[in-house]
Amino acid sequence: MILISKKKIATALIAGLLLLPGMALGASAPVTMTRVNGELLSAMPKPAPESKRIILPSAIQASELYGFGLQHRNASIQYSIFSKEFKKIMYPRFVELNWVTGVSSPWITNYEVTKETIINKNSEVIEMRLDTATSSGPAPSIFLTISLVQEKNSWVITGVTSDPELPRGGLPRN
Repeated sequence: MILISKKKIATALIAGLLLLPGMALGASAPVTMTRVNGELLSAMPKPAPESKRIILPSAIQASELYGFGLQHRNASIQYSIFSKEFKKIMYPRFVELNWVTGVSSPWITNYEVTKETIINKNSEVIEMRLDTATSSGPAPSIFLTISLVQEKNSWVITGVTSDPELPRGGLPRN
């Protein structure tokens, strides 16, 4: 019997909503095309109207959704919970990675919030551990520091650093 926590189920459901037709890469909804000298660099969906945004009422929920996106190597999920400023930084990195983060080895087997630091009512820092593995077995964990703020009644990520480096994550190192 496999037991899955309610938090993991909720995170998977939110991620599934982000991948509904019209929101996922390759969907038939209108997309924003970026071309340079005729070469397609990105075909990201247009941002959802404000009324269709997913509201994440806690910094921990936003962090766990980010961890889910990392575990599933899906930059679209990760990008969806970034602040406007962080999106500007990460967009070219995700385009370079072809919107697939992480590598086949090591892969992320589990993610867990290890510490929540409340800065004020609209700002938090979350520390997260990513457990990893290779074909040889467990590999060293990667630790993330995630900065978040509350924007329009939802928590968004304003920055992430990792230690050690998260392969193909596009993130700066602590």
